Amino acid sequence: MTITKILRATVPALALAFTMGAIGTAHASTKKKTTESHMSHSKLPGYKTEAEAKTACGMGGVVWHATGSKAYHTAKSKYFGKTKHGAYVCEKAAMEDHLHAAKN
Repeated sequence: MTITKILRATVPALALAFTMGAIGTAHASTKKKTTESHMSHSKLPGYKTEAEAKTACGMGGVVWHATGSKAYHTAKSKYFGKTKHGAYVCEKAAMEDHLHAAKN
């Protein structure tokens, strides 16, 4: 068997294998990854009680971060400490984490 015949037999197979590998790689890179929108987007240290948060925050204010949202509630809000999922956090840390005050 000559080199030409060997190359004619193997090159198409190698090209196909390479193409399939490239397609598999491209497909793998486009898979959806878990986004933070389904989780709390922040890495804020949260506290279970308002007293713990006041101790940790010192003279700074304490707010309620409704986890899963980008908002926090102040003590004047009817949702302060009342949402199903959340934690008390320092107001300064909440603002540094790009959270905003809720409108209510």
